[in-house]
Amino acid sequence: MKRIAAMLALVMFAPAIANADPPAQLYMLNCWGCHRPQGEGIPGTAPPLRGVADFLKVPGGRQYLIEVPGVSQSALSDEQVADVMNWILRSFSKDRLPADFKPYTAEEVKQYRTVKMLSIIDKRQKLVDEMVAMKVRPAEKP
Repeated sequence: MKRIAAMLALVMFAPAIANADPPAQLYMLNCWGCHRPQGEGIPGTAPPLRGVADFLKVPGGRQYLIEVPGVSQSALSDEQVADVMNWILRSFSKDRLPADFKPYTAEEVKQYRTVKMLSIIDKRQKLVDEMVAMKVRPAEKP
């Protein structure tokens, strides 16, 4: 039954994947399952990607976006990761990009992927707390 469902999903989404630009295709094939089609995420599982450019506004945030295990340990090449991350930032967070935004490069991704993040939840919370302190993002309601 699972096999049939997987084949049906592939048939249904194949035209969308075939007509998407390469970073969008890579997003659909590698990120969409957890972060959802519009970057809305899944509460308790994968954070939303809307507003993700806020991480670029705090020290350590740029590295964090590449160091998270789903990115750093993906099967994508460094160049593909850079392309997808730049696409995510421009697609889901364009209005929040810093004025001096520089797209990720394959060389930069390669450097950040060597870091193995031990506590993704703690690191994310520290960066979000810093965003709140810097008034980059409002405090989240409990």
